[in-house]
Order: sequence, then structure tokens, then C-alpha cells
Amino acid sequence: MPTLQHNGATINYRESGEGDVLLLLHAAGSTSGQWRGFTPHFEDRYRVIAPDLYGHGKSDFWQDPKTLTHDDQGDVIGAVLDQLGIERFHMIAHSYGGGSGIRHLLKRPETVRSLVVIEPMIGSLLFERKETQAISEVKQMWDGFLESLDDGGPEAAWKGFLDFRNGPGTWENYPEKTRNNFLSRTEGHVANIYANKSNPTTMAELATITAPTLAIRSERPTHFDLRMVELVAEAIPGCEFITLPDTEHMCPLTHPDLVAEAVGKHLAKAA
Repeated sequence: MPTLQHNGATINYRESGEGDVLLLLHAAGSTSGQWRGFTPHFEDRYRVIAPDLYGHGKSDFWQDPKTLTHDDQGDVIGAVLDQLGIERFHMIAHSYGGGSGIRHLLKRPETVRSLVVIEPMIGSLLFERKETQAISEVKQMWDGFLESLDDGGPEAAWKGFLDFRNGPGTWENYPEKTRNNFLSRTEGHVANIYANKSNPTTMAELATITAPTLAIRSERPTHFDLRMVELVAEAIPGCEFITLPDTEHMCPLTHPDLVAEAVGKHLAKAA
């Protein structure tokens, strides 16, 4: 897979197809590989690019986990586009990637032709709206990982996080190779948590977005995922908001055909 250099770091990305550009942004703890099932639906008519953000996949870690921000990840997105000579693109951003993608869009709105966000991680909106239950849950997820890491080490931290995020037994049901892959990215996930804690995005900023936008929720989200995507859909003018049936948070990985169908309809409208 190709790489590029940015800010002293090696950034890995996937690229296939030709045509207008689709940029795919992955979830925390995941990689560009989460889009393997989605990409074949588009690479016959789009140039599909999926970077590994800092600390994910084969991209380098951020130098100090406690200082990483979504603006830094947004700068990675800009660097990939600039170095590949891409001026405009359609953005499809999931979870953590949504937090980073939105920061790029707010900084460089002229580059984004249309936007799809799938349960984006923008915790600042919960605090802005004083969403007590959702704040309690998201803090449990963030702080629980850090506390478990200190008390029980990486395996305890990942087990708690993934079982909380995706349901009890998730960690134990993963094969050893998958568990080892998560363990190797512990430093990167610590950085993700600090980036999420410091995300400054506001409802007023989202209200300035003019790109045609589709917000997607799964049928069985956590309460905090649901409230974040609802607030994004509320804030962005003209945002279309849909639910994908029989899905959970990792739907781009578990139900790529269903996600691709929804994205394809959105792209047809945005053309």
C-alpha cells in the first residue's frame, strides 16, 4: 500500500479506482481496512482513497498521545489530498473519523463536495447540550479505558472498551490475531481518547456546513452515539437523516452493502 510523509510521520493509505474522489475515514481502533467490503461498490466509477489516521494501521503514532487532537488528524486528511493533487472530494466518515473529518471540513470547506457521517464521535456536542446520560456513558468509555490500562494493562483496557462498545463477550470472541492487533495499537487509542476529550466542534460550527450531508445511524446504537448523530443532523442545514435496519455501530464493516446502498443514493443526489 502507498505511503506519504507528513509532519515527520509516515502515513499509509489505500487507493483504487478512477473518477471523482471518495475519501473514507475509519473508526477508532480500526484501520482503512474496515472499508474493504464497501470499496468494491464504487471503485468502477470513483477514485477511492482511505487513509490510516495517526496511530492506526500502518501509519505512525503521534509523538505524545496526550496532545493529539482531531485538528491534527484533520491535517493528515489535508496532507493526503494535497500530496495526491486532489482539490475536491466526497467524504464518508465513520465514528472517530467523523470527528476528524469535520475538523478538516470546517477548516477547508471548499474541498468537500458532499458529506456522509455514520455515528460520528463528536463528544463536545453532548457537553454543549448538557446531555447528562450520554456524557456519563461516553466518559465511562474514555476514562474506563485509561483507568483499566493503569490498573490491569492493555488487555484489560481493550476488553472493557470493546465489550462496552460492541456488547459483552466481544473481546473473548475475537481470534488471537485480532486481539493482538488491538493490543499493538494501545498507544494510538490513548491518543484517540485525548483527541476526543479535546474536540472543540460546536453546533454553531456545524450550522455553517453547506455541503449536501447525509447522517446515518444504526438501528441499535449506544445512547451517546445516537445523541451525537442526532445533534449533527439537527445542526447541519438540510441534512438528511436515516436509520440502517438491523445494524450496530460498526455497520461499515458488518453491513458494507447496506452502507454502500445508502451512500450511493446520497452521491446520486449530490452530483
